Amino acid sequence: MEILHKIASVWQKVSLIQRALLVAILVASAIMGTLLIHWARRPDMRMLYQDLTPGEAAKITDKITEKGIVYLLRDGGTTIYVPQEHVYQLRLDLAKEGLPTGEQSGYKLFDDEKIGISPFVQNVNLSRALQDELAKSIQMIDGVAHARVHIVNPEQRLFASEQGQTSASVVLRLKPGYRLSGTNIAAITHMVSGSVKGLKSQDVTVIDSQGNLLSGQDDSKLATGAGTVHDYKERVEQGLVKKAEDMLTMVLGPGRATVRVSAVVDMNSISTVTETYDPSAKVATKEEITNNSETGGAAGQQAGGGSMKKDETILTEYQVGKTIKQHVVVPGEIRSLSVAVLVDLYASGTEEGPGGQPALIMEIAEVEQIVRTALGLKDNDSLKVANARFRPPSESPMEEEPVAWSHYLALARQLSLGIMAVCALLVFRIFSRARSKAVAAAVEAQQLAEGGSVSAGLLTPGAPVGEPIMLRRQITHALRNNPEQVREMFLNWIEEKE
Repeated sequence: MEILHKIASVWQKVSLIQRALLVAILVASAIMGTLLIHWARRPDMRMLYQDLTPGEAAKITDKITEKGIVYLLRDGGTTIYVPQEHVYQLRLDLAKEGLPTGEQSGYKLFDDEKIGISPFVQNVNLSRALQDELAKSIQMIDGVAHARVHIVNPEQRLFASEQGQTSASVVLRLKPGYRLSGTNIAAITHMVSGSVKGLKSQDVTVIDSQGNLLSGQDDSKLATGAGTVHDYKERVEQGLVKKAEDMLTMVLGPGRATVRVSAVVDMNSISTVTETYDPSAKVATKEEITNNSETGGAAGQQAGGGSMKKDETILTEYQVGKTIKQHVVVPGEIRSLSVAVLVDLYASGTEEGPGGQPALIMEIAEVEQIVRTALGLKDNDSLKVANARFRPPSESPMEEEPVAWSHYLALARQLSLGIMAVCALLVFRIFSRARSKAVAAAVEAQQLAEGGSVSAGLLTPGAPVGEPIMLRRQITHALRNNPEQVREMFLNWIEEKE
């Protein structure tokens, strides 16, 4: 009761504005305190499962409700959040009960198979199980979020001379920012064709969730060649990037160098045949010699004493020396390179270089020389090296809340506590000032009750003087009650000073 009496006396002494401010502070403090208590009692919700089907989400929420644990649904009911302290235990308990089952059962279809089903149903279940198992295997590839496989087996006919070809189609849903290369698509087609009897790789069609044809039986040579050129160009660039980054990482440390390479690759295949003739290097290939001889008769002998004629012809064929050279240029020659390097050369400590600038591990010119030598850059290749501070990567696990959001929550809690503290200080100050005024008023009332002698005593020279307000009030009271006595006191003071 005494406390209530003091509060009532203080309330009577404060002004109207102070009363309104005090009421507003008290209401705001009550509301903020209620919100903070409700907020503090809320559990820290963490992700349990995501990308669930409605049927699986319903089964899992029923099990969580049976255990008396609160949960939260997001993303249209496909993601379930539970308190942080129950995440791992719930996963173990639900896994023991076979949840989540997943859309792809695989060979689990035969676990609950009933006795006496028809061969047709068995064949259908076998095809479904094989499709699900292939989809699970494809989802293990980096970048594939979900996969579906459809296999079409030809109908077996007894008297048919030719059976149809087995075909398959694969639908992929890729993760954001991922792109499958031609090598990955070829690996998927060969894996599917190798898992199904009678299926050829050219009969496997692969598409993505956007409806883009990634691979199929109608690929043209032009598309195949373009894909080959692009894949080869990527492999060349990635190999050069790895070579440069590995060398810089050994000096600067991990995560302090980023290299990007753009290569111009000549994919033209050229075959050149050159024939060179050398007249000086002639070779005799054929030689013919013809001899004609003639001997004179008797008449001739009488006249000239005898005659004889001989004719010889030599015919030689030569072949000029010839050199044949064949030069084949294999595609894949690198014509030019454009290299961009971003490094963090600043020392991690507090060392300072000349001029008060941060100390550098090495100079930019040294980095340029290292990269140029490591990649074998020529004069027509371009190289740009820039030095900048790298931001440390923020850890944001998929199953945890973002770091920035947690930071903002902690900051909000601290600010709310600070605001409550400020409000409490304001209330305490208002009550303190009102209490001091009440005490002063009580003292004044007591002095007034004692009469004019106290006032006169206080007004005598040498008496202790209080605050100016108290002194003015005492003088006013003395003038009203004993004006003659006050006039005599002032006259006595004047005479004493004179």
